[in-house]
Amino acid sequence: MANASQTRLAYVAETTYGTTPATPAFKEVRYTAEGLSPNIENVTSNEIRADRNVADLIQVGSSASGNVDFELSYGSFDDFLESLMYGSWTTNVLKNNVIEKSFTLEKTFETGATDQYHRFTGSIVNSMTLTMATGSIVTGSFDFVAKGGSSAQAAIASSTYTGANTNEVINAASNFASLAITGVASPELTALDLSITNNLSQEAVLGSIEARAVTAGRFQVTGNMTAYFENEELYELFIAGTATDLTFKLGGASSNNYVFDLPKIKFNSATVVAGGNDQPVLATLAFTALYDGTDAATLKVTRTA
Repeated sequence: MANASQTRLAYVAETTYGTTPATPAFKEVRYTAEGLSPNIENVTSNEIRADRNVADLIQVGSSASGNVDFELSYGSFDDFLESLMYGSWTTNVLKNNVIEKSFTLEKTFETGATDQYHRFTGSIVNSMTLTMATGSIVTGSFDFVAKGGSSAQAAIASSTYTGANTNEVINAASNFASLAITGVASPELTALDLSITNNLSQEAVLGSIEARAVTAGRFQVTGNMTAYFENEELYELFIAGTATDLTFKLGGASSNNYVFDLPKIKFNSATVVAGGNDQPVLATLAFTALYDGTDAATLKVTRTA
């Protein structure tokens, strides 16, 4: 019987969308949970039978999708970030772009003499969430859209596996730094989260159950923050509809860190209320990131090793 604590998740980059390399060099993934599964579309036959029975159930479409949840650590998800951003690391800087990157994801279930392998070809990161809160580690989730799923009882011939790194998990206390919002002096947050999506859609085609390709929609970044209400600066940015920026660092002070830079954001909601006695007043704001011509990006991530 398979045990979740003995399940391996690994990936290999594809040269051709939906095609696993002939001698795949898999990399193991650090993760906390996953929900990768095939999606089979079925149509029930409407044939009329004198005995009132259903004649058949026909497969007419196939894809796969699911989440991979994680605790953020340096260097563990750089390839997935490229897929999410449709870009490539260039001198340790990654900006959102239009370069598609797909993977074959593989789950290995330890079941004794014969292991079980579930593979998902043409896997592209559709979206990612990143959550930071006081007293917590930085967590997130990648959501994949895949061409299809398959099952096997043996590893791919000549495949190899490289173990994941052992870098420390990043926390939102001592590993959160360099927070800056133009127009706000010394902002102090209690929570911050980002939601990033590519709005992917699959291209169905006659003659194939699986989609021929994936179409990338608009790259959208939204987020929420909760701040101590110490002055009017954040609230007035919302009231005036003024664009600003958001920058923060996750990781070590001088090494093994990521700087997330949203060069242009606008707040689309803000709430400041006295919720009750014996507690600080907090400002809760939602924001949307916009394209910035100077940085030629909506989101820029810089890594320092």
